[in-house]
Amino acid sequence: MSTRRAFLWAALVASLAACERDAPDVSREPAGARLQNVALLPVQVEDPHPALGCYEQALDRTMLTQHDAYRLCLGAMSYAPIDCYERATAGLVLSVQAIELCRCTDSLAPIECYERATRQTGLTQPDIIALCSATSMNRLYPNCAPF
Repeated sequence: MSTRRAFLWAALVASLAACERDAPDVSREPAGARLQNVALLPVQVEDPHPALGCYEQALDRTMLTQHDAYRLCLGAMSYAPIDCYERATAGLVLSVQAIELCRCTDSLAPIECYERATRQTGLTQPDIIALCSATSMNRLYPNCAPF
């Protein structure tokens, strides 16, 4: 198990233990009531190197080459480019076009824009990708730095 995955596992176990410790006394509650009173909060782990984490996850989760994973994740601040890329390629967008659409994104907005434009406009696919790409919508340079 990688150090990163071990850390995520430890954080999840600690979160569950904290929920268990902070749970109310259930000795007088009917069966099943406890599930309604305890809320599990997602464990949020800040990645000190989000572009590197994105690159590693792209290699694990997709069939991208190292070079294409690098292109997708260059300048990434989260794993959002991977999520966007996976949704784009599931919708039959070619890999090269999905990378162009999803590079530098911090949400699923580019693929949502693409899907809407495909349904509602007569634009060609290259025009839609140019219009909806994260670099275009957020006015970013190719390295994801703002204009």
